[in-house]
Amino acid sequence: MAEACGWIFVDHIPLLYDKRRVARQYQVEMWLDLTQLVKELGIEKLNENNHNSHLKTDYVV
Repeated sequence: MAEACGWIFVDHIPLLYDKRRVARQYQVEMWLDLTQLVKELGIEKLNENNHNSHLKTDYVV
């Protein structure tokens, strides 16, 4: 029985894995990388020097 495989690149080294593992790894990487979410929500990080230090707001919508 032939298995469906996909490629994962670690640095510049290609590794052949089961497609389910490749899809799961992609989901984990997207979850860890919040830049796309920040861009879609239109939020930006605040400069802490402009606000009081006792406020803990990191992002503004």
